Amino acid sequence: MEPRTQDPAGYYVWEVPGQSVVVHLRLDVVDRLAAEVTRGFGSVPKRGAEVGGFLIGTVRPGVPAIVRIDDFEPVACEYRRGPSYLFTEEDGVALEDGWLRLQPSVSPSAYTVGYFRSHTRDGFSLAPEDLDLLDRFLPGPAQVALLIKPYATKVSVGGFFVREHGEFPEATPLEFPLRRRELLGEEPAPRAPLGEGRAERPTSSIAGEPPQTEFRFSGDEPALLSAAEPVYAKSRLPRGWVWFPVIFLFLLLGGALGYELALTVGARAAASAVEDLSLSLSVKKSGDNLRLSWSRRSPAVRYAQRGLLEIDDGGYTRPVTLDTAQLQNGSLIYRSVSKSVRFRMTVFPQARVSVVETLEWKQ
Repeated sequence: MEPRTQDPAGYYVWEVPGQSVVVHLRLDVVDRLAAEVTRGFGSVPKRGAEVGGFLIGTVRPGVPAIVRIDDFEPVACEYRRGPSYLFTEEDGVALEDGWLRLQPSVSPSAYTVGYFRSHTRDGFSLAPEDLDLLDRFLPGPAQVALLIKPYATKVSVGGFFVREHGEFPEATPLEFPLRRRELLGEEPAPRAPLGEGRAERPTSSIAGEPPQTEFRFSGDEPALLSAAEPVYAKSRLPRGWVWFPVIFLFLLLGGALGYELALTVGARAAASAVEDLSLSLSVKKSGDNLRLSWSRRSPAVRYAQRGLLEIDDGGYTRPVTLDTAQLQNGSLIYRSVSKSVRFRMTVFPQARVSVVETLEWKQ
């Protein structure tokens, strides 16, 4: 069955014929869930850490019952048992506290209607510990579970699990892309042709040498240089024509020198502009970890509303989203699993403008 988003407006409708529950998932919650899952996925090499918590909304009884999800609340896990979203008795207190605060008797307008977890393990099904958690905190027939499968190179996939005859199925009956654009059937924004509207400083990207910086525009921008081709008018003079070749030669020589000077000055201005916007990426080995740093004073960082760090570690690429606070922090600790790690950082200082810098570390 194809996803529906037409009714109600602003929600993705997850509906399977014959099932007792229909889910209305708010579209801005889709975007925020995707960001939360990506954050966990990029925090641990190889498999990525799972994240989870409670889905918040309301339930309208009926046949089918309608579960409306308007928000979610992440619940932190201390990962004492590895990167999976598993709780021990010590760190399970936060889970119980969150559940108690979100009961209909405490918050009747918005309460716990389900549970979500990202799934970085093999397969795509609820684990025994998920079922234990759901039976303990969410035993209602209309309370749901949402699993989200993150990917490094494509859109994450989600799937709801609904009790039928008191039991959750082994597989979700309907998967959906966890991104608003795909749910609405929108076309991706056109990208500028490669090399168009781009100033680049070609430098080495090996650790210990300057990183490569690119300054990109997604639309037409004024050129740094503009040179007009000289146009010479023809005239017929009765006298002095013998001096015309000499005068023309001087004019041509002057124009060539002026054009070369303009190119030199313009090139220096372009290089200076890229230098000012440089992120100044650097990396240092610290024990078993790598410390990636960038300039907090760079205009590109100071004015950026968001950023994206792509880490290629031994051929495996992981994206890490960066918010304003993380960008202003100026550094990030990463535990590498190979002897060659490539960092690619993109910041967005204003609309339609991005600054990209790459740096490679080798042991």
